[in-house]
Amino acid sequence: MDKSILKKYYYIFLILSFLISFNIAGQTIATTIVSEDEVDLSANAVDGSLTTNAGIRASTGILLGVGAYSGHLEMEFPSALNPNTTSYVKLETEDELLPYLLGGSLGGLLSDIAGAVLIGNQEFTVTAKNGSITVLEEASGEANAFATGQLKVVTNVDNDYFMAITPNAQYNRIRMTNQIGALLGLNNTKTLDVFGAFHNQGLASCGLPTYTSFTGTGLTLDLLDLGGAGVTDPHLVLDGDINTFSELSLGILGVAASIEQTAYFDTPSNSDDNYYITLAINPSLLQAGVANSIDVIAQNGAESPFYTESLNNILTLDLLGLLQDGQKATIAVAPGDEATRITVRLSSLLNVALEQQLQIFDIYRAPALPILDANSENVSICTGNSVDLIATTTGGNELRWYDAETGGNLLDTVNSGEAYTTPVLNTTSIYYVAAAKPGCPEESPRVPVTVTVVDIPTAGDINITGDESPICSSSEVTLVPSSTINGTYTWYFDINGTNEITNGLVQGPVTYSITSNGTLVITGLDEAGGPYNFYVRITEASAGCENAAGDLAQATVDIIDSTNSITIDSTPVISLSNLIDFFQGAPSYNVTGSVNGDANVGDTVSLFINGQIYTGVLDTNLAFDIAVDGTDMALDVDGLIEVFLEGALCTLTGDITVDLPELIVDDLLQIFCASDNPTLLDLQVAGNDIVFFDSLDASVALDLNTPLVDGSVYFAGILDIPISVLTRIGITVTLLEDQPITLTGQTSEACLEEEQYTYSTESGKQNYTWTVTGGTIVDGGGTTDSSATVIWTELQNTSISVLYEDSTSCTPTEATELQVEVEDCGEVLGEEFCLQVYNEFTPNNDGYNDFFEIECIENYSNTLQIFNRNGNKVFEAMDYQNNWDGIANVNGVMGKGQHLPSGTYYYVVNIPELNRNLVGWLQLAR
Repeated sequence: MDKSILKKYYYIFLILSFLISFNIAGQTIATTIVSEDEVDLSANAVDGSLTTNAGIRASTGILLGVGAYSGHLEMEFPSALNPNTTSYVKLETEDELLPYLLGGSLGGLLSDIAGAVLIGNQEFTVTAKNGSITVLEEASGEANAFATGQLKVVTNVDNDYFMAITPNAQYNRIRMTNQIGALLGLNNTKTLDVFGAFHNQGLASCGLPTYTSFTGTGLTLDLLDLGGAGVTDPHLVLDGDINTFSELSLGILGVAASIEQTAYFDTPSNSDDNYYITLAINPSLLQAGVANSIDVIAQNGAESPFYTESLNNILTLDLLGLLQDGQKATIAVAPGDEATRITVRLSSLLNVALEQQLQIFDIYRAPALPILDANSENVSICTGNSVDLIATTTGGNELRWYDAETGGNLLDTVNSGEAYTTPVLNTTSIYYVAAAKPGCPEESPRVPVTVTVVDIPTAGDINITGDESPICSSSEVTLVPSSTINGTYTWYFDINGTNEITNGLVQGPVTYSITSNGTLVITGLDEAGGPYNFYVRITEASAGCENAAGDLAQATVDIIDSTNSITIDSTPVISLSNLIDFFQGAPSYNVTGSVNGDANVGDTVSLFINGQIYTGVLDTNLAFDIAVDGTDMALDVDGLIEVFLEGALCTLTGDITVDLPELIVDDLLQIFCASDNPTLLDLQVAGNDIVFFDSLDASVALDLNTPLVDGSVYFAGILDIPISVLTRIGITVTLLEDQPITLTGQTSEACLEEEQYTYSTESGKQNYTWTVTGGTIVDGGGTTDSSATVIWTELQNTSISVLYEDSTSCTPTEATELQVEVEDCGEVLGEEFCLQVYNEFTPNNDGYNDFFEIECIENYSNTLQIFNRNGNKVFEAMDYQNNWDGIANVNGVMGKGQHLPSGTYYYVVNIPELNRNLVGWLQLAR
């Protein structure tokens, strides 16, 4: 049965179950009314039927402040619901608010387009409670109402509307409140219809979603109204009909925006389940890169999403091809954990003059694709036989075998690992297998299995060369079988194939040998025993079909006793260039040579190459020059050209050995620097038309711009030359990380123009490049120097950097740089006394340079005096301890305890022990 029909049956069953039974398996219904006010027929909200409703009234009153009221209905579940459990309340509003609130954060904009009013007329509040404690509450009149994952307006396949309520705490009550906003005039009453509160845990254990909603970001009223943005027919994603769809659209826009639709499932997925999304996209959008702007998101209830993946990373080549052809494609999403909500988000492509739309036909859950047994892939059988096909699926699921990719006939249902046995087949057939949960209509996409039916070979399918003319007894008898059927040959003495001729068999003077391509070579036959009959059958390669007894191909050999003999002098030289020509459209090649012995001018020379016969004649020098197809020479399995020379009485035979060239790679282990971002183009292989593969037998060459991966092996070949002719050569790649450049030296408290500072890096490298900003190199710093000595000449933007080359390892392509902090160190009183004045300080309490500092002053008895520019004393101290923060401690121009302004001041330091009075300036900067 077609999947869409099965899904429709499923929904009919689901709807009937709702209408008929109160005690639906797995469903929890609010059965108790805890509180009510201004409610009509309140019992209808807890009767278990979603076709009957209570009505909660709200009124503006008859006069201002007179007779106005709001109504509420509070319902309780039989037991508390766990955190993150979604319950639903079926609602109808008098003002048709719900279709707009379905759009989440877009609700206000959507209502503006339609001329509806969400705020100020009818409004309602949803409250989730645990006993008397409110755990979640929101009102429809709030800005961006119901835009979070915890409270959403959702719709079902019938376009009924529900509140989806998912608190992050335990709860057991739902309270619905109906009220009227300030914009509605007096003497108005509005009703909120409540059909019931329930949660569906376990109800829909199969794979279709029950509800959906949508929302968006970055959209404006103009974009929704004039630009065509929004979601059309969102409920059609729930109908199980592969021919109907919901459409997400962003219109044509040049701003960052997104639109998304979420499908809600009643039960969480298993960790090994897949979600399947059938969609279609404008091929022009695909070409513009929209696959990178479509995300699939999985989450469990209102919890944060745990899975987000772009469509570009999910699409297989086959699915991409379908979308590029304008067809629908079903993508598989494997979140890997429990999920109850799947969201598809379309984000805008900026500056693309195309209407940005996405059609979603179906979202459902089913097991992952079946895995075919190795013996059920590429199956070939002989005509008139059946075959067992085997696939596996995850535990508890079943496998369904069909005769068509969609629709068709259900042939069999088996357990994982059990065989489906085909009927007897006489033509190639394709079967399809899908995985499904028992009893559920949803299935994984069907996996095709092609059973190729091979005809049984007949004698007429085999051609034998070498018995056309009598053979001289002095020559070998060479019987070369050929066929359009790919297979191997077996020789016999009888037509029923019971007495086999084996390689190396010796019977008296006669020796039999068989080459790798099935050629039978016989020596020692004489005229007296002839004629001789030999029989050959072919065993087809894929299915093993072979000639039936009595239907083998026959060769009849006549022998004429003769002592004539020949030798053939011919050594074809085939180069790599020849091979390239052969397989790239210029296959012509001339086989030349000469015959010595019992040969005559004009004798016919026949060359048997890869099942083909090429002929020529001996010239006056007993030489031959025969044009052949070079691809036959390259593809000939045993590398031998069988030669037949037809003389007057009998045919003489010989062979020519063909040696094919090899691809030579000098370095099978190639090393690169990772920072150079090497690609396949950087691999060193001599020759033209070199291509690379990711395995020895891969059929598709890699893009030459493919980045190299450390430890990977890449197989080199030549374009268009098959691996059977030219063996691919594996090259192992090692990527080395850059060895960091180190640079050492003083980076803080370097003195301005006072001292020399030396900076060093690794020695023994090449082409050093030193760069100094804010200073001057006074020593070193050349292309051969591993150090540089600098005097710093600036206080700001001071740095030193170095770059070098290293022939023995990978080095960065960017220089290593040190930022150097330079300061004006002031007067140096003498290194022998460890005294140095730092004559700039910034007392701003930032923890850095907040005090006037004289290095080592604490080691000496001293007196410090500070004067302003007018000579007025502003600070003095005995035995100064580097603790002055710019505050006056004497009365005078400034009051004692006052903060001195920024400016230049002068210090006098008396150090009796040294018998010195030191005078200098200092800069106070706030």
